Amino acid sequence: MEKITAKTGRIAFIGGGMMAEAILKGMLHADIAEPALITVSDPSAARREYLEETYKVNTVSDNVEAVKTAGFVILAVKPQVADAAITKEVAAAIPQTATVLSIMGSVNLEKLHALVPGHAVIRVMPNTPLAVGAGMTAIAPDANVGEDMLEAAKAIFGSCGEIEIISESAIEAITAISGCGPGYVFMMIDALADAGVKAGLPRAMAIKLAAQTFAGSGRMVLETGLHPAVLRDQVTSPGGTTIAGIYALENRGVRAAMYEAVMAVLERSAELQGK
Repeated sequence: MEKITAKTGRIAFIGGGMMAEAILKGMLHADIAEPALITVSDPSAARREYLEETYKVNTVSDNVEAVKTAGFVILAVKPQVADAAITKEVAAAIPQTATVLSIMGSVNLEKLHALVPGHAVIRVMPNTPLAVGAGMTAIAPDANVGEDMLEAAKAIFGSCGEIEIISESAIEAITAISGCGPGYVFMMIDALADAGVKAGLPRAMAIKLAAQTFAGSGRMVLETGLHPAVLRDQVTSPGGTTIAGIYALENRGVRAAMYEAVMAVLERSAELQGK
């Protein structure tokens, strides 16, 4: 997609929190749009001042004001405040031709259509590494989304990392892997760093070693295209130190714990949606 201009439509964010800022940062870094074409609506005056000073974007406290001239509307509030933030007045103010994108985790397309009736909607599941340009975002368009709308979503979220176009039926499983996955990885980095400290390393060094090891290993999987088990075998010598460590992990049920973590997310997600 070409750069978003005044002709293709302004970009409005409803909600100016961490995820909105990460997307904003990615777009500006990739030169997807000029700051003057972006408006962020947030109830916090301090937050609005910070976003204006840091990114030179427009900010408002009124969601209606934010969306009324938008070509792209990004719903970036927490799911529990969706009804309060996206009122009938806000929905009515969104131009009919605008693309509506939602990053509200547990709000499905059916609910989104109820919030913004008459609009084509794209449900998006990003993760927090968007903040450093290394996000993993799943994009689920509804049946009314045109090619231009989808290209806009791909450009916006592709500026913050990797993207996958998927059907909505895959969203919950994706949430359990990449949406919640950073939490699992941070926990494992912390644990590996703790082990390093126990082995005699300074804390800062242990954290750097653990974090870079996870980052580099993930990059190897993506760039080589090899199955993780193949890469694991390449570093695992017969009777060596790595296989001793892997044996300890298997013996402690680390692999099974990953299965259980994903299943726990799916169960909790179903509870939150009343299924």
